[in-house]
Amino acid sequence: MLTSHRLAKITGFVILAAVLAGALGARTRKGDKLLAQSRAAELRKEWDKAISFAEQALSEDPADIAYQLAASRLRFYAGQFHIEQGTKLRGQGQLEQALVEYEKGYGINPASTMAGEEIERTKRMIEREKEKPESEKKPGARALTPADAEKQKEQKKFAAMQPLPELKPLNPDPIYLKMNNQPPKVLFETVGKYAGINVLFDPDYTSTGGQKPQSIELNNSTLNEALDYLALITKSYWKPISANTIFVTQDNPTTRRNFEDWVVKVFYLNNVLTVQELTEIISAVRSVADLQKAFPYGAQNAIVIRGEADKVALAEKIIADLDKPRSEVLVDVLVMTVNRNKERDLAAAIAPSGINSPISFTPRSSIASPASSGSTGTGTGTGTTAASTSIPLSQIGKISTRDFSLTLPGGLLNALLTDATTKVLQRPQVRAVDRQKVSMKIGDRVPYATGSFQPGIGGVGINPLVNTQFTFLDTGVNIDIIPYVHNADEVSLHVEVDISNVTGSVPLGGINEPEVAQTKIINDVRLKQGEVNLMGGLMQVEEDKTISGVPGLGNIPVLRRLFTSETTKAKESELVIVLIPHIIRSSDITDVNLKTIAAGNATNVKVNYAPAKPEVTPASQPQGSAPPASQPAPVATPNAAVQPQATSPAGPAAVIPPIPGVNAPPATAPPVTAPFSPPKPEAKAPAGKASVKFVPAQATAQVNGTITVSLMVENAADLASTPMQIRFDPKVLRLNDVVRGNLLVSDGQQVAFSKNVLNDTGEATVNVSRFPTTGGVTGSGSIVTLVFQAVGRGETVVTVPSLTLRNSQSQPIVAATPVLAVSVQ
Repeated sequence: MLTSHRLAKITGFVILAAVLAGALGARTRKGDKLLAQSRAAELRKEWDKAISFAEQALSEDPADIAYQLAASRLRFYAGQFHIEQGTKLRGQGQLEQALVEYEKGYGINPASTMAGEEIERTKRMIEREKEKPESEKKPGARALTPADAEKQKEQKKFAAMQPLPELKPLNPDPIYLKMNNQPPKVLFETVGKYAGINVLFDPDYTSTGGQKPQSIELNNSTLNEALDYLALITKSYWKPISANTIFVTQDNPTTRRNFEDWVVKVFYLNNVLTVQELTEIISAVRSVADLQKAFPYGAQNAIVIRGEADKVALAEKIIADLDKPRSEVLVDVLVMTVNRNKERDLAAAIAPSGINSPISFTPRSSIASPASSGSTGTGTGTGTTAASTSIPLSQIGKISTRDFSLTLPGGLLNALLTDATTKVLQRPQVRAVDRQKVSMKIGDRVPYATGSFQPGIGGVGINPLVNTQFTFLDTGVNIDIIPYVHNADEVSLHVEVDISNVTGSVPLGGINEPEVAQTKIINDVRLKQGEVNLMGGLMQVEEDKTISGVPGLGNIPVLRRLFTSETTKAKESELVIVLIPHIIRSSDITDVNLKTIAAGNATNVKVNYAPAKPEVTPASQPQGSAPPASQPAPVATPNAAVQPQATSPAGPAAVIPPIPGVNAPPATAPPVTAPFSPPKPEAKAPAGKASVKFVPAQATAQVNGTITVSLMVENAADLASTPMQIRFDPKVLRLNDVVRGNLLVSDGQQVAFSKNVLNDTGEATVNVSRFPTTGGVTGSGSIVTLVFQAVGRGETVVTVPSLTLRNSQSQPIVAATPVLAVSVQ
């Protein structure tokens, strides 16, 4: 029983424990509630609320691990959220707002190194914008970090890098020229004047002395072809240095080394799979294109090449031909196995297994030895007397046949037939790339011991498995195939087929090692697509026959069946492997890949290009234009100067006679002999009103850029002359050249062409006139082509204030004057 004093102490203790437990439970419930609110805010991605609730929960119980983990995790996420918001604002150019977000992120998570770096970077950007003058401030530039600003400058610089200059002649018509006994310099200058390009010469390149005069006839040649022909016969080297200028010098190894342009190009390969393939392509490029500066970059499957322009162009052709997707083959593999076991067991005999009947000595109890007789008893008082095979010596004479016993063989009738058939069919498919090994394994991995070692400390009870090394053997169907695709219809296959299975085990050294039955075939075969190939065809037949019975009696015909038993076993197994290849991708080798290209000579690599085919559109043939009359190529007399001709789609057109001070040949050229002119066909004026316009009507260019426009006449009737005055702003534009158009020479007649350009005042006077005896032309075409150079920024116009179109009777043809709008940025 409890005393009153002890009862009072227990009651007080219980009350105190209840009070403490209530206070502790109230504090924990509040922290858990705050933690739950933090998790709910986290799911809504409200990171500021989430970290606020987590911090309050941690303040309720700073020792609680759950509160500590939640607060630490949310500090990171909340700080990262503000950093991301700051980055977005900075990308929009709002630097001050971005700085506030970065500072919030740093305040939440002071351990964030990224927040501190972004704060310093944003402050530098704000200071940079304050120091910029107002004229240089751009909205997009505020969002650029110092590193991004430098990268942008680099990208602009890279984009401004120019490729090799490409000639763009003002007169793209084919060239028809015949020049006799002229110095090389005159030949080049004449072709240049015809095409409307400038020709610069090396100071060491002389037109007299060592260079002999040459003769050449050009018929329907492009500008590049004409220059190559001249370079060949004069042993010269030329290269374009701008779109309308070429440089000519002597052709020898020294000048080529000094003047031949080098280029750099990076080739990204799309179908190279291994480093060896990349190395082989580089070796081919170095050997064939004679390029030594070719280097691989394996991380991007790229090749960086620097060398002469023609060598790099040849390397580009080689790489394009070699970088092709490799062929692929899908192989159907059929593995068929048929096993059949037959067993027959026949026995119908008195002694089917022979006679094995022992004779036992069982003496009668009357002669048996008494000492050997005894009885065994049980608790019930019953007993049995054991038989004795020993007799006293005095009873030997009483032994008779009654004291021996014999077990006679019994009869047996047994007829058993067993027939078991097993069929296994496996039909996997493998897809392989040309010359790449593909493997397929279907089955199990069986461990087997490959070695053992003696432990350092021996003793009884050590498990031998501890000291044994094991290797796993792949059983089942294992196939390795390497295809070699020859074309779209044939493929060679190197096939290794390994079919194995575990048939039993053998105890070796206390370990049961597996017995593996294996069939392995290695074969190389060439097949057509879809052709069926049988591999293996291994057939095995095993027959066993066992006869047991009584000797002698088992050899008697007919009766031997009574004294023998016969067992017959027959095993048949057949293995057939079928391969059916399907070429699902072949090398895309086109006629361009098989084409033979010219590559220069033994010392110089030179790649030639066919002229680009012009795009023919219905608008390219103006309505109402008369077809030009055909005229054979002019024939110059010996010592005759050049006779450049403009051409039309039908062939050569007119011969341009020299005009003193305008288009006369060099002083070294002899006077010109005019060629024969065929009779002029009668021109008929089509109905319609003539109009004049600039093509294009608006032009835009950068400073130092070139603007090329044509002054076109449409629906002209009996047009004979076009005197004009052109005006432009000399502060914005400079007129570099005026080239005669093709309208007035469209019927093959001669014209007079003169020009006078005054760039200081922004004026030019041009006149294109037919000779009085040739009449006028009817149709549409260009009068002149103007080549301007932009020298200053601004908006301006080019006008033709005094354009007079006259017919063959010197009467004016009414037409409005055009205006060209030009914008230079």
